[in-house]
Amino acid sequence: MISHIKVIKCISLTSVMLCSLYSVSADADMCPNTPQTVEGIVYCDNQFTLWVNGEKVAVDPVAFTPHQAVKVAFEWDGSSSLTYAIQCEDYASASGYEYIESDKPQLGDGALIAVFNDGLNKGKGTQTSADSWRVHTVTFGPTDESIAAGCSADNLAACVIENRGMPDGWTQAEYDDSHWPMATHFTAKQAGWGRKPTWTATQGCCTLTSPVDRSTIGCDKSINQNQCLSPIVEFANSEAEFIWAQDIERDNRVLFRYTASCNTQ
Repeated sequence: MISHIKVIKCISLTSVMLCSLYSVSADADMCPNTPQTVEGIVYCDNQFTLWVNGEKVAVDPVAFTPHQAVKVAFEWDGSSSLTYAIQCEDYASASGYEYIESDKPQLGDGALIAVFNDGLNKGKGTQTSADSWRVHTVTFGPTDESIAAGCSADNLAACVIENRGMPDGWTQAEYDDSHWPMATHFTAKQAGWGRKPTWTATQGCCTLTSPVDRSTIGCDKSINQNQCLSPIVEFANSEAEFIWAQDIERDNRVLFRYTASCNTQ
């Protein structure tokens, strides 16, 4: 396997051309070295916030359903590394259950799938969510201990959620995430695409529902079309993977990080 390639870089100085030969990793992409607008699509069940290099880029405007994907964009200098940091939250009450005021409370399942056209994925042109991303669970539950003590859909009072805390500075590029475990890959069948969104210019994004009692809330005219995309359509031809922490039902608030780098020479 070829691990390095030889690259010739030349600089023109009036009438003299200076060239140098150096070695770079064959697995790394060359930086464009010019400012770029990077675009992407993010879908989280249920809601996400995206930071890039510590700067907040986008917040999912829908807290629960419909399950919509959001188009995002940010400016990149074309030479620095890109650290993607995404907080993703599967709705859960204090018991860990959703629909707690209905006749059928249940544990929801979380999932994240994302793609960015930064060109820093070994020549593939797009950066995609994968089990090489790092993950940290902030809230988990119901805990094993509370389930053993009687926590269930019929006994929510016995359920306990564990809060492991939000790490300081976790969105910043310099944060050391080496102690975080790798994300877990789930199939589309396991994760699911959820309730399909619809959008019209007159109604906005439809149809919002309550995570508490399953009631229909209606549509939201403040949500634009790029914030109300169908994820199954947007990711139809993508290599992006559904990822989450290890427990797709009980890991509720989850943090993801991935750093994409390139050769500047």
